[in-house]
Amino acid sequence: MPEAVASDLVGALRCRTCHAEAYEQWRQTPHARAFDRLAPEQRRDPRCTACHATAADEGLTGVQCESCHGPGRHYAVDAVMRDPALARAVGLDRGDAAGVCTRCHTADGPRLVPFDPDAAMPLVRHRPPPGAH
Repeated sequence: MPEAVASDLVGALRCRTCHAEAYEQWRQTPHARAFDRLAPEQRRDPRCTACHATAADEGLTGVQCESCHGPGRHYAVDAVMRDPALARAVGLDRGDAAGVCTRCHTADGPRLVPFDPDAAMPLVRHRPPPGAH
């Protein structure tokens, strides 16, 4: 009988193996520390961890790679990642659509200034947009 897969998530440390520069850039962002901002009781509250952790129950705290790029079990395989079309076909999301951000950055969130996905994207982009040099 095949072993059951516990999760489709692989975690940022696995992504770091090939994407060290993106990982280091992410580590400097508030997303990496989002879970740390929660009070102890909030860290057990799914209403809080839904946005402040990728999967708190699996130890994936903070807003890790897969929060934006989708669960990596199928695309994190080296041979798949070398084929961008295949990686997208099996679940890799570019993570640059406003809908990715607004799952957590909602209008009723605790912000003094309304969230603007277009203004925020350069803060989290790992590489220049297509066509930029």
